[in-house]
Amino acid sequence: MKPVKPVAPCGMELIFVYECPHCGQKNALIAPFNPSSVKCEQCRNVFPVLPVNERGVQYVKLMMGNGYSAVDLDYL
Repeated sequence: MKPVKPVAPCGMELIFVYECPHCGQKNALIAPFNPSSVKCEQCRNVFPVLPVNERGVQYVKLMMGNGYSAVDLDYL
């Protein structure tokens, strides 16, 4: 079997953590840009979350080269 070379990131997502107001469980969401409701992973109660600023997320992705600049150059 031919060895496979390590693969660099081809994209990235920002994950935001929202604490459930019912039980305190931390719930991870990929950058919610619109107001929505989520179901807690632990207690299964639904709660509303505030959206994040889409421009801010786009800025971080741009500055990180959509994930590529996070690659450890010493590893290459």
